[in-house]
Amino acid sequence: MNLRDQFLKAGLVDKKRADQVAREAKKEQKIAQGQQVDKATLARQEAERIARERAEREAEVARKRAEAEAREAEHRRTQGVAASARAILRQNRVPVRGGTQRFYYRSPDGKQAWKLMVPEWMATDLRCGRLCIAWCDDPEGAVVIDALTANRVEKIRPELVLFRNRGGIDTRDEEQLYED
Repeated sequence: MNLRDQFLKAGLVDKKRADQVAREAKKEQKIAQGQQVDKATLARQEAERIARERAEREAEVARKRAEAEAREAEHRRTQGVAASARAILRQNRVPVRGGTQRFYYRSPDGKQAWKLMVPEWMATDLRCGRLCIAWCDDPEGAVVIDALTANRVEKIRPELVLFRNRGGIDTRDEEQLYED
């Protein structure tokens, strides 16, 4: 015996009211069934969601792979640039022998002043801008190069040129001092 029959037997509701409640319950059940999504639709929606998530993951992996490849290409390019700058410096350095003149220049980190012993003619050329000092990753460290080589190195890696006098010295004024 269900709850409806128990209420009828106890006299709490009459037959007409019990039938009306049963009809309303049946209508609500029918409406609820119409709003329910069948199992095939649910399965399709779940498959679409899984496919969408998989596509997002694959796109993320592809993006990370592309970033890694770009970083690797940039690393190869910078290594190639560094190697070409190093080769230019090695091939075009001016040998420093028998230096008696102290010449100061900034360190590669820019925090200290370093000293290089050079011949007097080389010190003059450095002051005039005909020669420059550059940093080579070799064991020798700083190398003296001519201004044209410094131009080439500055195009590739400007931070390697440690000292360069762009203004030059007006030698005519020095000549006038000695003429008097």
